[in-house]
Amino acid sequence: MTLNDSPVPYISSDPRDGMLGGLPDGVLLTIGLILLVSGGELVVQGSIRIAGLLGMPSFLVGFTLVAIGTSLPELGVVLNAINRGSPEAVDLAVGGVIGSNIANVMLVLAIAMLIGAASQPDKDLKQDALMLLAATTFVVLSVVMGEFPVWLGVLSISSMGGYYAYIFRTRGGDDGDEEDSWIPRGYAYALVAFLFGLILVKFGSDLLIEGGVGLAISIGVSEAVIGLTLVAFGTSLPELAVTLTASIRGVQGVAIGNILGSNVANVMAVLGIGAIVAQGLSVSGSFLTLDIWVLLVSSGIIGISILLGKGVSKPLGAFLLLGYFVYVAQLFIG
Repeated sequence: MTLNDSPVPYISSDPRDGMLGGLPDGVLLTIGLILLVSGGELVVQGSIRIAGLLGMPSFLVGFTLVAIGTSLPELGVVLNAINRGSPEAVDLAVGGVIGSNIANVMLVLAIAMLIGAASQPDKDLKQDALMLLAATTFVVLSVVMGEFPVWLGVLSISSMGGYYAYIFRTRGGDDGDEEDSWIPRGYAYALVAFLFGLILVKFGSDLLIEGGVGLAISIGVSEAVIGLTLVAFGTSLPELAVTLTASIRGVQGVAIGNILGSNVANVMAVLGIGAIVAQGLSVSGSFLTLDIWVLLVSSGIIGISILLGKGVSKPLGAFLLLGYFVYVAQLFIG
């Protein structure tokens, strides 16, 4: 599939054809990550402000809008890769989603545990943990099959939508405090922030794909490795910011729930939408060697620990963080 044949009118030009065309791949990758993170933050903050003005419950804002907003960089990269029709770009994008979910648990949540975000799970958090395990099962299944097919994309979107409807009905009475946002009050400010954020994500994903693929070629590693490491870390920065802020403020449930919700959105929304748009999203068999099993074990440890009422702890955080450094080292050594 060529660019002109693409079913996604998401990107219409190559960044190298424009004013940034002469920059090195590493610089393009860095600028792309900055634009992605900044755009995701604007979308999240604009959404929070709009939701507050509409009187939406704070739990719904946090679990849905913030989780989806922090997954927006991954969605931008996946849609960009589909638009380009390049297997290398798709490997980088899918690797970014898998790597981001690994980083969210083994890096972001682990750091939150180490600074004290331990929590005794309640019924709501246990339900969210079940969704995390379901999402992880979906992505493991897709890697084993070598494709995230359309039917699995439809099932993912339907499952996520159904779960959001369920929590809206069952937790809707808990309004809580209004979510904080630095966007000034008013629909105009919120809408401008939201739309400008989408624009930044669009151009950021352009540059990240271009720089990431070029960098992989220049240093002699696969696009999947770049996706699993640099892209994954960059697109996990929004989750890191939200989680650390919640941990420092002592809002432990938010610190953990943000990771669970984001990992669910990464699989069920990002890969689900990608599969539907592309009429089946190809998944490289290289992820079967190590990466998918690291995701399965790390997510399984967190999910089962919450379901058993054990919560999360500093020793578990230290174990996951050490495991993450070993995993990343293995990617480059291998």
